[in-house]
Amino acid sequence: MAKVIIRCAHCKNEALLEAGAVNRARKRGLNIYCGQVCAGLGRRSNKSKAQKVKEKRIYDMAYRDKHKQKLKKEKAERFKRTYDPEKARIERKKTMARHIEYCRRPEYKTYKREYDRRYRAKEDYGEFWESFLIIQDLDREVHSRMTDYEVRQINGTNCKIQKRRRDYERLISNKS
Repeated sequence: MAKVIIRCAHCKNEALLEAGAVNRARKRGLNIYCGQVCAGLGRRSNKSKAQKVKEKRIYDMAYRDKHKQKLKKEKAERFKRTYDPEKARIERKKTMARHIEYCRRPEYKTYKREYDRRYRAKEDYGEFWESFLIIQDLDREVHSRMTDYEVRQINGTNCKIQKRRRDYERLISNKS
């Protein structure tokens, strides 16, 4: 076989290589190296691990944005293929105790109370849910400043039964 002298793309030394390999590399526009060690070193990117991780993260984000529908469809199909209800039940049972403890925490209770309040308001009042919440807060403030007895006195609804009986007796006495 014919040999050709080349200059290594990495170490810049001259080396003797087969003509066919050199011609094939030149035709494809590839770098030509003197040996396997220089080829490995020449292909290195010399980037830090952190830099590679960052570039991969950015690439993945762009890929997910570009192929969102395809990925969603593939995930749904895989879930249907691999879902085992019995296995899922066992996994849920493993984490149940931890979840119950999490739900008992005061900050979760506060969050959940507010979340449920907003959810119900949105379900019941649609686009006016914020107005409903404001009215509810106002009502709660009024009740916090007055007792139930005071509110009934102001509204005239204290002892309704007696009031109705007296009104009825007055009505009957006026007729006779």
